[in-house]
Amino acid sequence: MPDCAFCGLRAETLEHVIPKWLQKHFDLYDQQLELWNGTTLPYRQAVVPACARCNGDRFSPLENRIRQATASQSDYYLWALKIQYCLGHRDTTLLLDRKNPGAGPLLPSLIADDIGVLARHAFGALDSPTFRFSPDPFGSVIFVDSPRDEFLLIDVPRPFRAVAVALPSRRHLIVLLGDRGVIATMYRRKRQLQKSMQLELPGEMSDQSKLALKLFGMLILRSHLAIPREVHMENGVLRGVRIPRKLSTIFQPRKTYRGIARMLRISESVADEAHSRYASTYAAVNYVRWR
Repeated sequence: MPDCAFCGLRAETLEHVIPKWLQKHFDLYDQQLELWNGTTLPYRQAVVPACARCNGDRFSPLENRIRQATASQSDYYLWALKIQYCLGHRDTTLLLDRKNPGAGPLLPSLIADDIGVLARHAFGALDSPTFRFSPDPFGSVIFVDSPRDEFLLIDVPRPFRAVAVALPSRRHLIVLLGDRGVIATMYRRKRQLQKSMQLELPGEMSDQSKLALKLFGMLILRSHLAIPREVHMENGVLRGVRIPRKLSTIFQPRKTYRGIARMLRISESVADEAHSRYASTYAAVNYVRWR
């Protein structure tokens, strides 16, 4: 068995990307996880190698808090980070083209591990009661009510880095992993902004499409804001550079909108409509006050 995906020690077990308790609640055991190249993988096979300590002592308490709905926002951030980190790690073990092994892995290790440094430092919060994030949580954690108790999972890779996943309590968890909480703050405080970020598709939309459109609006907003990215460890604190109250705006071309839409399986026409609606607005201002 390969080394533990989390600490590098000898692996003895397998850690499920979507935990067993969530698979049981949504009856996912024989259902398929759709990969970004159009292939599928059974949820039960979405696993990464782990040592007994990481699988048990390290992550089990976190999973229990999520399952029992006693988790903090930092817990939800760590859990979403773990899901994306594990999905990327699993992709490195799958073939891009199963009929052509020479084409290489679904995701090269160097690309998958660009979030590894942040993840491995952040998981330190599970090892030490004195570990802190600054800001805390380190990204945006947002809950959206769901009309049905059905499972949904959306994984947005770099450079935007977001996860949306269904919870048993008829809620969807959305986490933007690298924005230092800016979008969540704006989303909570500016109801008009929430409305302006909402797009519609013609006809009746599935829950997956509705969630994807909400996330699309958040990621479009995120793409226009110059949020500092620097991160460092300091005396047990995972610290990001201080975020100024006024954030400079960035012009985004149509292809950026289309790229985000493609990650979310949203049509180009929706991306083009959003670009016509938003891009000129952000181009007309030099900064946005986010708090």
